[in-house]
Amino acid sequence: MFISKLRLSDINRTLDILKQDCLKHCDNTYPSYNRIKNLIINKNGISLGLYIQKNIISVALSERLIDNGCILWYIATDKNKQKSGYGTNLLHHFERYTKHIDIQWIFLNATPNSLQFYKNNGYITSEYSNVYEHVKYL
Repeated sequence: MFISKLRLSDINRTLDILKQDCLKHCDNTYPSYNRIKNLIINKNGISLGLYIQKNIISVALSERLIDNGCILWYIATDKNKQKSGYGTNLLHHFERYTKHIDIQWIFLNATPNSLQFYKNNGYITSEYSNVYEHVKYL
């Protein structure tokens, strides 16, 4: 198992992992190829994959914000590998990596199914928002 930055060649597998009902947008669509490509190649994008051998198991896609923060747009694990600690492992690596590059806080929108996952990992409900918006100060 290793964690590395995602490459353009990883887009299709990343999209496969992101095509889970809980990650549908409010218009009932999934993240688009161009959206994921932009997060991978954009200088403000932070995209990591957890690999077993050469297969991506989990992905995290984020974007730098002003004031030394970032928004974690997506974190997901292959449906067949969930509940095995891969997502938690990737999230902790993501937090260490972002702290290393001087990011001081992470913002995200949790789905109802992922609320407990984020709370278990130290995320708190944002003081500026509703129950599904969380933040963690690094």
